[in-house]
Amino acid sequence: MKPSRLPLILSVAALITAALAWVVTGRQLDDLREQQRALVSDIAALRKAPVIDVTGAPAHGPESAVVTLVEFSDYECPFCIRHFVQTMPQIQANYIDTGKVRYVFRDFPVDELHPAAIRAHEASRCADEQGHFWDLHVKLFSPPGSHIPERLEERATEAGLDLNAYRACLAGGKATAAVRRSVAEAKGFGANGTPSFFIGLRDRSTNQVRVLQFISGAHPYDVFAKALDAALKRAG
Repeated sequence: MKPSRLPLILSVAALITAALAWVVTGRQLDDLREQQRALVSDIAALRKAPVIDVTGAPAHGPESAVVTLVEFSDYECPFCIRHFVQTMPQIQANYIDTGKVRYVFRDFPVDELHPAAIRAHEASRCADEQGHFWDLHVKLFSPPGSHIPERLEERATEAGLDLNAYRACLAGGKATAAVRRSVAEAKGFGANGTPSFFIGLRDRSTNQVRVLQFISGAHPYDVFAKALDAALKRAG
C-alpha cells in the first residue's frame, strides 16, 4: 500500500466507525423512547383501571398474598360450572394452595337467564355468616332448577349449617341486598357476562385490588396461568 493513500483510508475508516456509532446510538435512543412510551401507557392504564374493594368477601389463599383473582360468578351458569369443574382445581393447586395468589368470590347471578340462581347466592351468604361459606359453595354449582329451597336446605345441612339460623338469615333479606350490591358492582366494573374475572394487586392495608387484567368467560387453564404469572412478575 502506498504511504500517500494511508491517511485517506484512515479517514474513511473513522467516518464509517462514527456512522456505525451514530446508528447504534440512534437505535438505542429509539428503544429508550419506546420503553418510555410503554411505561407511560402502563401508568395511564393503571390509573384508569377499576379498584375492587374485597373487604369481607369470601377469600381463599394467604392474607399475605398481593396478587388477587376476583371472580364474579353465577351458580347456575353453564360456563361458570365448567370453569369450577375443569379449570379452578388447577388454579387452586398451582396458585392458591401454594400461597402465590389470593382468590375472592363475588356474586353475579344473571336474573334474565337464571332467575332462581339468586337463591343459591343468598344461601352462600347465609353460610358465610356461620363460617361455612366454602363448605356450601362447593355444593352450589349446578344447573337451573336445582336450587329449590328444600334442596338448598339439604345442602346447607350437609355443609354443617344451623338450619334455624340459616332460615332466619334468608328471611331477614340482608343476604338478598348483599347479592344485589355485588351484581351492581360487577356491572359497574364492565362485566357483562359470567363468569368474569379481575386479576390485580391488593393493598393489604385497605383490601383494595387495583385491576391489571380482565378475563371474560370460561377459558383454559393456560389463559389464567399466563395472566397470573404476569401479575406475580408485576408484584415483584
